[in-house]
Amino acid sequence: MIKLSKVNVDALYEYLIQEVLNSDLIKIDESVYVDITTYFRQTRNNGNDSNTINGILSIEERSLIISMIRRLLETRFRKIFLNPSGKLSLSNLTPEEMLLFENYKKFRLSMDRLLKNIEMGNVTVLNEMKKKISKRAVLVKIQSDIPPFMGVDLQKYGPLEPEDVTVLPYSNIEPFLNKLYVSEGWVDLS
Repeated sequence: MIKLSKVNVDALYEYLIQEVLNSDLIKIDESVYVDITTYFRQTRNNGNDSNTINGILSIEERSLIISMIRRLLETRFRKIFLNPSGKLSLSNLTPEEMLLFENYKKFRLSMDRLLKNIEMGNVTVLNEMKKKISKRAVLVKIQSDIPPFMGVDLQKYGPLEPEDVTVLPYSNIEPFLNKLYVSEGWVDLS
C-alpha cells in the first residue's frame, strides 16, 4: 500500500504551482488521485480525534490535501472551459479527469442544442425537454414513515415505511428529502 509522505504532499503542491504557471495542461502522475484516496482510506481512523495533537494534525493534513486537489482540478478545468479551440494537451488528463471532461463535453453539447433551439424559436423542442424532465424518477430508500400523499403529478403515493425501496418521480421527493436516501442517476418513467 502507498503511504502519502511529505514528499507526496510536496509533489501535489508542485503540480498545483506548475499548473497555475503553465498555459497548457501539465502531465501529472496518473495515480495521484488513487494514491491519495488509498492514503485517506488507510488513515481515516488514525488520529481523527480532534482532542489530540496528532488528531488535529491529521484533520488539518486531510483538509490541506483536499484543498490542493480542488484547486488543481479547478485550475485544470478552467483552462479547458476558457479554451474552446481545444488546443490543450488533453492526453495529460488523468483517467478521473478524463471522465469529468467527457461529462463536460456532453453538457456543452446539450447547452449548445438548447441555445440553438432558443435562437431558432423551437418552442416544441423546449416543451419536449420539459416533458422529459417531468418523467424522470429516482430510486429511494425510505428512512422514516411517510404517510400517503398526492404527488405533483396528481398520483397517490404511500404510505411508505422505513426500509421500503421505491421509485418516485423526482418532482415529488423534495418535501421528504430528510426522510429518504436518494440514489444517484435517473429512472425514466416513459
